[in-house]
Amino acid sequence: MAKGQKKIKRYRRIYGGRSALSKWMGIVLTVVVLAGVACLGWVLYEPVSQFLSGTMKVPDDIPSSAAWESASQPEESLPEQLQTDPQQPENLDLSQVKGAYLPLSALQDTTQLRQTLTNLKQQGINCILIDAKNAQGQVLYQSANQTVAEVAAQVAGAVDLGQITALAKENGITVIARIYAFRDPLSSLVLKKAAVKYQDTEMLWLDDSKENGGKSWLNPYSEVAQMYIADLSLECIRAGCSAVMLDGVQFPTGYSLELAGYGTQTKTHQQVLSDFVQDMEELLKENHGVLIYASSTQAMLGMEADSYDTGGLYYPIENFCPDVRPASFANGIRPESLTIDDPAGQPYDTVKTVLTQLKNLGADKNFLPMLQADTDPASALEYTALQMEEQIRALEECGITGYILYSEQGSYPFS
Repeated sequence: MAKGQKKIKRYRRIYGGRSALSKWMGIVLTVVVLAGVACLGWVLYEPVSQFLSGTMKVPDDIPSSAAWESASQPEESLPEQLQTDPQQPENLDLSQVKGAYLPLSALQDTTQLRQTLTNLKQQGINCILIDAKNAQGQVLYQSANQTVAEVAAQVAGAVDLGQITALAKENGITVIARIYAFRDPLSSLVLKKAAVKYQDTEMLWLDDSKENGGKSWLNPYSEVAQMYIADLSLECIRAGCSAVMLDGVQFPTGYSLELAGYGTQTKTHQQVLSDFVQDMEELLKENHGVLIYASSTQAMLGMEADSYDTGGLYYPIENFCPDVRPASFANGIRPESLTIDDPAGQPYDTVKTVLTQLKNLGADKNFLPMLQADTDPASALEYTALQMEEQIRALEECGITGYILYSEQGSYPFS
């Protein structure tokens, strides 16, 4: 970009396509405005006519010029952002984050949540990661979004997100909302025009057969799909979340990928994903939020090219959450000539190895790694405080100080 050139607000494209309802509302609004103008013209006809003919009478009680100038001065008002975003979050520094994941079950009981937050704070935790929209497409907080209602995506027992962020703030804890983007088998069933299709047909593409539980996906090229994700992200920021962690920013995985249709496009898969996350980063910044791109380490290292392309590490955005949990490397780690056959059993070596690789490829990125803090389901190896500390030591030796501890049940083995 040339020096001094004004940066184009590219994210506006996310909102480039609106629904038919919005278009009809625009037509109705136009008719109402025109009718109002006509009425105003009728009301003003006589005084304007008098003024032009010189017969208009000036009222005796007209205010003086000084009084008029005083009355015409604009009243002071709060900045627009404060008026629209009363729960404006503080800026989040990823290097200072000591985070822990909490599932929906840990958020639903206010008394229990207060105690959980107090306990986490005592252990040095200053941030919690919660799910706003999960990989099943379910929205886990009370949303006012029209599409959420149309899709029936909100789960029973959805939490009040504003209340969650307020309780967290009382303990000096910030909140990151995780949103799965195009990996969404729920809304893609209803928003069919925004879904991946079988080639050029109107039939939904599934990542496996129906008998095997095949799922549909949102189409990353779809403006409707992008707008849905953007709207939910803004809703989370305006409810007091400091950041949105976007996961599932990818093209589908599964069977018969060659039959997946995305419509006529001029951009590559990598280009559309890169443009989308750049747009989202700018959008959240303007609303005092932070975007964090989440993905598997294998994808970020370019080992899952079919769905992630480069895995996002080359996208021109700032913040990344690589999943470096040792149990996620079920088939071992073999970057270059280094081999780790039992990643779950060697947490320090595993985290040190993969973060070294990631930092070599993304030296200018901010990393907020996800660390393992629960039992490995494959090997039944129990992770204790010692294994957590070994992972933290490994990332600190790589020059990274922020992290998210992940326990599916939200239970942590602190020492």
